[in-house]
Amino acid sequence: MKKLISMVCFLILASCAEVLDPPKYQFGDCITPTDKAYSWYGEYAKVEAYVQKAKGISGSSYVLWFPNYKSNNNIFVKDIELSTKKVDYLKYCDAL
Repeated sequence: MKKLISMVCFLILASCAEVLDPPKYQFGDCITPTDKAYSWYGEYAKVEAYVQKAKGISGSSYVLWFPNYKSNNNIFVKDIELSTKKVDYLKYCDAL
């Protein structure tokens, strides 16, 4: 019973986090960095998913797909929102 109550409390807290700080991007959005320090500055990425938990990463993360850039990683923490912006999908992320 204690495990069930703990699990319910955890789920409630997790859902509250999404309400208080919702993701900036949704599946299918096309984004680009605004910070020149990013290794993929000048490139574009499609948001494939927004996940609450990823292996080896604490907190929420975005899973990105790069149509032209060869990235060593496709999982980026939520803080990426601070240094990126949404751009036109058809112009920048539509695969040829």
